[in-house]
Amino acid sequence: MNKLIVTICFYYPLVCSCLNIQATIGKFISPTIAQLMAYFNLVLIVLGIFLFRKNFKSLSKINRLWFIFYLLYYSFGLMATGVTGFESSIIATFVPVIYCIGFFFLLSNRRQFQIFFKIITICFVISAFLTIVLIKLNINVYTGSEHGWALDRAGGITGDANAAAHTSIFAFILLNHFFQPKKYIFIILKVVMLLLIFYSLVLTFSTTGLFVFTIVFFLINYKFFTGLRLVLIAALIPLLYVGIFTLKSQIPHLGLSVAQTGKVNNIINLLTLNFDEVDSSGRGDLVTKAFDYIVENPFMGNGVDYAVHKLVHNTYVGVWVDAGLFTFLFFLIMLGTLFFGTFSLKPQHRFFAISILFVLYIFMISLQSVINQSYLIVLFIFVGYLIHHNKENPELPDII
Repeated sequence: MNKLIVTICFYYPLVCSCLNIQATIGKFISPTIAQLMAYFNLVLIVLGIFLFRKNFKSLSKINRLWFIFYLLYYSFGLMATGVTGFESSIIATFVPVIYCIGFFFLLSNRRQFQIFFKIITICFVISAFLTIVLIKLNINVYTGSEHGWALDRAGGITGDANAAAHTSIFAFILLNHFFQPKKYIFIILKVVMLLLIFYSLVLTFSTTGLFVFTIVFFLINYKFFTGLRLVLIAALIPLLYVGIFTLKSQIPHLGLSVAQTGKVNNIINLLTLNFDEVDSSGRGDLVTKAFDYIVENPFMGNGVDYAVHKLVHNTYVGVWVDAGLFTFLFFLIMLGTLFFGTFSLKPQHRFFAISILFVLYIFMISLQSVINQSYLIVLFIFVGYLIHHNKENPELPDII
């Protein structure tokens, strides 16, 4: 009975969120059905908390900080909404909050923590593979249409290239840690799957994504980059830059579109630390404009979801814009606490957790849709419980 309750009340909504099923139904079938489905999933999670409550175990102290954050955010945000008169769909902003609360309780159960890890890995891998399929079919999920021309960038199941990029990176991190085969045939299968996931990332032509992946690749392969190998890699760095400059000279002959050429140049500028030449696609101007909103109401903020309405495209600045300075400072403290908490883990889990947080933290610089996405907010909770379970019972076998 408990297994059925958890599957229906928690994992069904999780899969719907990870695979963007609701938004896809809204684009291709009916927005009304999609909206009803979204609220039905929230009801399922709340019901699941009540029905599965006897199976909840020791709760994570780090993850409890999210409750304080949300209390501050909505206290200042709603007060600011009343003062500024800004109108938004406040109810819709509770969606990630409900997911956060639901999985805060569910993942306290070590067995459910392990099952969650399997399910979230499978979902992200499927999403990465769908990124390849959709661009080959020239289908953009965001516009809900099939194009008669080749798309410049893969948008995946959300239709957004940057969202598809971080999804592919998470798929790479999770699969690499989850799938640990011993037989050669399965090792080859793992390598092929990881290469396909990397290919799905390349198809997004995401500057942030490819830069982040470079760092993540070193983190998750930390065992390899030691001793003599590290010296050899350092010696090969000049060859890397020779290759980069060779690629730059050949860009006009690669048959890329204008948009793709611009993204490749962006990546080259990042790798060569030529930051002045990196095109932020107008996000820098949006963030600069956001500081005008901060100056107007620095302590109270401008209201719940104000930053999303103004397209701030920066989660950190967005929290300040919405709910003021004190909420923003607590948000930074909470993220810092979570990051430093990973240092208590064994090396293989530490670099795994740091990789996940690194992707989230960096993408929050250029995206406003990180902490307000259900399938991403649960990753914060997942890392929090990875720290908690290993700290509470270090003598037990590895939980993942």
